Amino acid sequence: MADLLVPYSIPYICQFATPELVHDFVHGKRDPRTDPRWLEYGAISPQEYAHWAWRSCGVVCVKMAVDGITGQPSGPVMDWVRAGLMLDGYLTELRPDRPDKPVEKGWKHLALAQLAIERGCWAELAGDLTLADLARIIQTGKVIIASVSAELGEDGPLTRRSGHLVVVWGVELKGRDVTHVIIHNPSGRTTALQAGARIPAVRFMQGFSGRGIIIGPHAAWPREGNMKIPADG
Repeated sequence: MADLLVPYSIPYICQFATPELVHDFVHGKRDPRTDPRWLEYGAISPQEYAHWAWRSCGVVCVKMAVDGITGQPSGPVMDWVRAGLMLDGYLTELRPDRPDKPVEKGWKHLALAQLAIERGCWAELAGDLTLADLARIIQTGKVIIASVSAELGEDGPLTRRSGHLVVVWGVELKGRDVTHVIIHNPSGRTTALQAGARIPAVRFMQGFSGRGIIIGPHAAWPREGNMKIPADG
């Protein structure tokens, strides 16, 4: 077995201020408004923090990628949330039967790519990615923000392929075959499923939509045009 990794360190950032409490937050055992570290998020109140902690996986993934690629730690998560909102990056849709209650769809991939570009990186949207594509992209020194099921943050069954975003920054190889995908999951419920989580390749593909955002150093290669890709939380 051998690891294929990007040539720089990608810092881990949790979408909740206290990583040790993610399991309790997700499973309703504790209200995020009681997070003792909420102020570190850059929010103006526990209520603002709790609202966006549930919805920040996209901007947190971009922040992890950009901080690692540029080597320049950036501001708190709420700074990224606000910057994304300035780009109209969070998608909501109105339902004819409930015009008073917009349906939240999540972060627009194009806006997340633009956030990375504005902070000195190269970014492009991609679709129909395979395990071989992930390995090739990693080998060229770029990370993938992958659209996956949030269920990858636990050890249970996978019933979806999108709705959440993670940073793919390495793969484990046996010969030329990818056996594990190495990710930072901003909402992993346990330590093992947060920073540097090694997800078996078969399981990863079961929960992967094939869509993603490729991010690398500035001017990594000529831009090829952006695809219109659905949003994720």
